Amino acid sequence: MSDTLRPLRVNVLELLRQPGTLRAVTATIGGEPLDIVHDALVGEVEIDVELEATTDGVNVRGKVVAPWSGRCRRCLTGVSGHAVVDVAERYQPELTDDDAYEIENNQLDLAPMARQLVLLELDDERLCRPDCVGLCPMCGTDRNEGSCSCDTTVRDERWAALDGLVLDD
Repeated sequence: MSDTLRPLRVNVLELLRQPGTLRAVTATIGGEPLDIVHDALVGEVEIDVELEATTDGVNVRGKVVAPWSGRCRRCLTGVSGHAVVDVAERYQPELTDDDAYEIENNQLDLAPMARQLVLLELDDERLCRPDCVGLCPMCGTDRNEGSCSCDTTVRDERWAALDGLVLDD
């Protein structure tokens, strides 16, 4: 398992000696080696980033892509796609930025960053389409395919006394 994550562990000693230097890192790794346990993940995670050395660390920019599959949150239709996460992270040998990751022994480890970004993205609830109207809460009819005659008016009995109120203009 440790050999699988090798492309995500980058020796940045030479990179840190030359601020402004760029280095590309690309890898395709399964969810299990990255410790991503999520029902929505249906394939390998693609990491395509560029490392840029600065005077006090390394900036990481690029994309992480993970294929997903799940159900529409409104109508429960099966949906799938690719979660694309833009990466803009910072690594430092001595942490001066609270949001930065640490460079340990001149090694930059992209695996925790990739894991965190993918898990956050996979937890998003998805829709089959932007105008999905979902299921009828009374009879369960898919309102995208047809309508029903159920009364779905939401009424709060605490305010029922105000229904008969007539205001003077």
